[in-house]
Amino acid sequence: MPRQALGDIGGGSSSPEGTGSALASLPPRDANALVHTVRDRLRLAIALEEIPGGSKLNQVQVAKQLGVSRMPVRAAVTELVAEGLLELVPGGGVAVVKLTEQDVRDVYEVRAALETTAARHVAQRQPASGLEQIERIVKEHHPNVATYDAAKLLESDRAFHMAILGATDNGYFERAITPMWSTVERAMVGSLHITEVFTTAWDEHAEIAQALRAGDPDLAEARLQQHLEGAVEHLTKSMSDRGE
Repeated sequence: MPRQALGDIGGGSSSPEGTGSALASLPPRDANALVHTVRDRLRLAIALEEIPGGSKLNQVQVAKQLGVSRMPVRAAVTELVAEGLLELVPGGGVAVVKLTEQDVRDVYEVRAALETTAARHVAQRQPASGLEQIERIVKEHHPNVATYDAAKLLESDRAFHMAILGATDNGYFERAITPMWSTVERAMVGSLHITEVFTTAWDEHAEIAQALRAGDPDLAEARLQQHLEGAVEHLTKSMSDRGE
């Protein structure tokens, strides 16, 4: 699919260098899986700014580019409206909600409350499989840091943080954070082109994993809190510098 066609969907720019379009044609699959895949593709397209904030979504063109009917697109759009990524506009249709610095600060405040609590649980309870998964992600995803491929970096960051939440054995942590994760990724995309940003973040991930393995809940909480506070300050500054 030619990238210039993305402008027909929402007036967007092309994907960050090194990534394919999030809205490439989908392979056949069952109806429920198709809706979820369309939803996830739209989330990624919005995060990667293929469909920028404020743009009205052309659902017919989305369906055409993904190679699906309008039904799964409509169902996916309904979910994204509920998440706050899309909003209804006067006269009908939906548009991508504009992301503000306050949005980022608000979502990171909630992230910190959830994730630091989860980190304390994991450090105290020492779940063997959960800790192994966290350490495996730190090691196996490390090569992605050098690619500066936005989609891969977002995937790696999501895998690490979701692994901590998953290691609590309390599914409500992941359920609580999932609706806000697209806002996190939208904020992150604008700074992923800066080489040291994700390198530093991944080093901090390794330090958090070490504190979890050491069974030190205070240290794990402190390192995760510092990680998120540093992230929100950097992300909001990046948005301010870009005039958003």
